[in-house]
Amino acid sequence: MSEELAVLVRRGGLVIKKTVIKRGEEVTGEYIYVRRGLFEAEAEFDLEDDVLYYLQICWLRRCYVWFDGEPDRAVPKTLIRRATSIFRELGEFSVAARAVLRILASSKSRSSPVRSSDLSHRLV
Repeated sequence: MSEELAVLVRRGGLVIKKTVIKRGEEVTGEYIYVRRGLFEAEAEFDLEDDVLYYLQICWLRRCYVWFDGEPDRAVPKTLIRRATSIFRELGEFSVAARAVLRILASSKSRSSPVRSSDLSHRLV
């Protein structure tokens, strides 16, 4: 296994680093790191298994880590919106970023304060 830097952007307060993971000549995974001001995130995606192995998003010195598609604690909606906006741009050239977008969309839908099984929100 080897790693090869594919993209490196450093401009102002923005840093983007995309690394491809190779076995021989075949690309088997992708790692992406992004920092923009107080926002910082990293993700690792396995192309062979089509699995996002690691996702960590930090904002204002608080970090949230996803295991098996679930965050380790409740993620603020503002952070999900910010991360979605950043990873949407990265998704144009990163498979890992597109996988992160799927995880964030799933987290956003589950973080709704109104649950479908909670009938108290319906007017009778």
